[in-house]
Amino acid sequence: MQKYSITHQFDNVGANALANFFNSFNLTQNKIEHSLLLLEVSPSDQTLIAELQQHVLMVQQSLQSVGFDKIIPLTISLNGLIQRFRLKHLRFESSLSDMILLAINDIKLVMEAIVDGEERCVLLTRLSKICECIDTIAIADERNRMAAIKDALLLLDPSIEVFDINMAHSDLIKNLFLNQVPEYDELAAYGVEECDDFIFFRSLSEPVENREKYWCGRVDRMLRLALKMNDHAGRPVNPNQLAAATYMHDTGMALIPLSIINNKGKLNTAQLDLIHRHPVIGYELMRYMTNWREASFIVLQHHEQVNGTGYPYGLGDKDICDGAKILSIVDLVDARTHERVYATLLKRPLLRAAIELGKYSGIQFSEQWVNVFKEVFQEVRKMDKYLMQ
Repeated sequence: MQKYSITHQFDNVGANALANFFNSFNLTQNKIEHSLLLLEVSPSDQTLIAELQQHVLMVQQSLQSVGFDKIIPLTISLNGLIQRFRLKHLRFESSLSDMILLAINDIKLVMEAIVDGEERCVLLTRLSKICECIDTIAIADERNRMAAIKDALLLLDPSIEVFDINMAHSDLIKNLFLNQVPEYDELAAYGVEECDDFIFFRSLSEPVENREKYWCGRVDRMLRLALKMNDHAGRPVNPNQLAAATYMHDTGMALIPLSIINNKGKLNTAQLDLIHRHPVIGYELMRYMTNWREASFIVLQHHEQVNGTGYPYGLGDKDICDGAKILSIVDLVDARTHERVYATLLKRPLLRAAIELGKYSGIQFSEQWVNVFKEVFQEVRKMDKYLMQ
């Protein structure tokens, strides 16, 4: 297989130019993600399609500004595909949105790898095949187009195979995201013992859920997935403690004004301090309950990040408990499948969550537990296929 050396790529590019590139790229990437989200709702909107094409062109121009031409063929192929949308020769759909998201994210990963001085970049070895698949999508009939989309997704991120295109329609998947309170037998299967405290903890979560329609049933959805992940990994976390922490993790949010929770702009320092206090409030509510000490620390740490940039204490990977690592992943997954604008993206929400988890694995989320999450859905997919036979 041909390998591409990428050392010394930017020897003649100044630090300021690289900083400007990444600042511009991050802004453009956010615009692309926003355009794709809106196109999910209005797939025929020509203004949105034109904006998307312009944003991808801006990525191409940014790459040219720092002299990195090797990956420009990918942006050319993407723009050619988007042009097919503009000419109405091809209809925009969710799987194409996923592919564009992955492609743009991979461009950023390549650039970061180069700046970090890595000798090889795997994506560049697959670049010609990726472009070939995207070009095929633009002109293929429906059957061959779906095959080309799948090939492009797997070339962009081989781990995405875990999330089959039709997984969102699986009853087994839907069962993991039910809003209903789990029955005792369901919890017992994951090792949770019957306890009156759970009734109390569940009641404390209700005021938070009642504040936002997208939060209704949230702790029950999160509980199922958290327990499933823990069970899959051999129950390294006490299931009772994990269940209690899931019920209590956001109770502190009940004390934060809705104007702050729903603020779409930049929060000021005082508002951020309030948000960052909510894990501490949940911890304080539990710390004096002698039976739930482990759960209290899960609550306290569930917004910590493995690279040390989380809150409230900026803990690193080794200092964050497994229960908190599970809860942070489950929190993200539920947000991407149920909250606000993502509530419209019910066709392939798990793939969206997988893309984001992969993007921040080892940075925000534990790489070990991200892999467990993917293994859980690999297992569910296999079971779903077995039941269909």
